Amino acid sequence: MKRLVSFAFALALATPFVAAPLRARAESGTPAEALPVRPVTFLQIDLRAGLDRQRESENGIAALDARLLARTPVRVGGLSLPLEDAIRSEGGALSIHVHDDRVAIDLAGLPEAMPTLVDVLATAMNAPDFSLAALTAARKALLDRIAERQQNNWDLATEMLRRSLARSGNIAMPRNGTPFSVQHLSIAQARAFYLWNYRRGDLARTIVGERAPGLDAALARVAEALPGGRSPSVSSPPLLLNAATLVLRTTRPKLSTMIVASFLAPKPTSADFPAMLVEATLMKRVLAQTAGLPKGLDASYLSRSYGARYRSLGGRPQLLLYASGAVGRPDQLIGGALALSQMIGSGKLHGNIDRLKSQAIGDFARQESDPRARLRLLRIYREAGGTGDPVVKTIAAIATVTPADLARVAKRYLVHPTIAVVQGSDGSGS
Repeated sequence: MKRLVSFAFALALATPFVAAPLRARAESGTPAEALPVRPVTFLQIDLRAGLDRQRESENGIAALDARLLARTPVRVGGLSLPLEDAIRSEGGALSIHVHDDRVAIDLAGLPEAMPTLVDVLATAMNAPDFSLAALTAARKALLDRIAERQQNNWDLATEMLRRSLARSGNIAMPRNGTPFSVQHLSIAQARAFYLWNYRRGDLARTIVGERAPGLDAALARVAEALPGGRSPSVSSPPLLLNAATLVLRTTRPKLSTMIVASFLAPKPTSADFPAMLVEATLMKRVLAQTAGLPKGLDASYLSRSYGARYRSLGGRPQLLLYASGAVGRPDQLIGGALALSQMIGSGKLHGNIDRLKSQAIGDFARQESDPRARLRLLRIYREAGGTGDPVVKTIAAIATVTPADLARVAKRYLVHPTIAVVQGSDGSGS
């Protein structure tokens, strides 16, 4: 892609958002009856069994082992059920996610149920099912997942970005493997990966919510179910990145076009993090107003069609700006946002930004109201040496952001984006 849109056109789109004060519209609401809410405890267990522990010849083994664990039979209430179904039958919810540097086991339930749920998990982790039938079913589930994600333009774009930003060859491999690699993974490989990488010495846990009596004892049983020691590192060639803007492209004629621009972003413990959240809110407003869509459209639909998200790709924090052909010309939308980032970096943002900061606080609070998002933030914050409540600290810091802070952060981070284009049937990613 030579260019997303001419700079002059993008400048014309972006200028009103820089020169004029930002306005917010208040909406009246109907008072609602307050209903009692039962507290839910969320637990995340992290182990060093992510993509960085895979050999390149075993692409997909981390995802395969996660699936095998989730479907390991456990006896509850006189029945033998797969782990995720057993957890559900006890009133909980389980999900297992493979990341670049870890596998995350997420467990949620009422506080008084958590010790039982963790005990059920410990039982499965003590003896995962590596039978031929289990391996065959897990392979099929992975192959179905691979095929499904090939039909999702957001997944395609972010996977291209993740692989391009990876620091080593094994992390740059497809997260779920390829159809060929998955078909050739064996029982012996699955068992060996589990024994080598699901280790007691790497276990880390993060809890959001009430800590019921008996939970610590149940967590100790999870640790006891794992082999001692730590996961050994795997040798994989380092990848060198070019600092210049990189454009990645794939074509899916049956999908709408999706363009995602990825910028390096500060860690949550950085002094630049609050200003970057304000930048993200400003970008979302630019994308929304440039799209010029009628009011009243479904918020969930719009959030999938354009916006800005803060997430980690390839082990690096990133700010993602994205737009889909479902809401117009994504090249024009992203082009306007990129032009605005240059203008902010040059110090051309003037006027009062209090309303923008208020909206940024609202966006951040809404995102972190999801306990899983808060678990993720808390884990990253603690790993970086942060103390206290990261949500409270970040909201307080957003309130102190100045236009000069926005200019400094934009100049430092909002340069040299990596751009992923999923070219669809509308032809708007050219």
